[in-house]
Amino acid sequence: MKSANRVTGIAALVLSLIYISAFVYYGAFWRFPIDGDAQTKMTFIAEHQTITAVFLFITYILFGLVLSILVAGTSRLLGNASEQLKSVTNAFGYLWVGLVIASGMIAIGGVSYAIGIAQTDAQKALDAWTLLMTIAQSIGGDNEIVGAVWVILVSVLALKADVLSKKLNYLGIAVGLAGVATITSVVIFKELFGVLQIIWFFWLGLCFMRLPSNEAKV
Repeated sequence: MKSANRVTGIAALVLSLIYISAFVYYGAFWRFPIDGDAQTKMTFIAEHQTITAVFLFITYILFGLVLSILVAGTSRLLGNASEQLKSVTNAFGYLWVGLVIASGMIAIGGVSYAIGIAQTDAQKALDAWTLLMTIAQSIGGDNEIVGAVWVILVSVLALKADVLSKKLNYLGIAVGLAGVATITSVVIFKELFGVLQIIWFFWLGLCFMRLPSNEAKV
């Protein structure tokens, strides 16, 4: 049991690091020519295809795979919770996994598809890339409702089962509410969800790493 908890804890810590890497890369290194014409934009995308694909893989597909480990681990920790509520929680968790991975696959495929078209029609390629990225972001990025609901349910069930730190569980509820609010056009909620999610994942990871048996109150 302890080794399984360590794996779950490591998964949570990795998820927090993936979030941080995304903030650093897209905030400090991604310099997309927003004001450029179609040819300029497609040239930029083509020149950064490899690194873009790598980060899309890390932030979506790898994130989803690691998230599945965390979903399974939290489900095991909440063993004493209501079976019906736990089933709903798991459903949202694994749905989030599927949506994130699907989003990454669409995004990576969309980059390759658009670059192929750009050789003959830069504007058509840019339109295709914009459409596919919009679809990918809509599934797993621009709104965080599915993941937010999972975090809220995990936190509420953890409070009911009296596992994990109460402060962590209250933070989880706050994280989830910020995520639900991303359905609005207020950008701050998306940024708030991302920052709070990093803290929640990291703290949750530490709890699981220190977990000697079935309970963690760290």
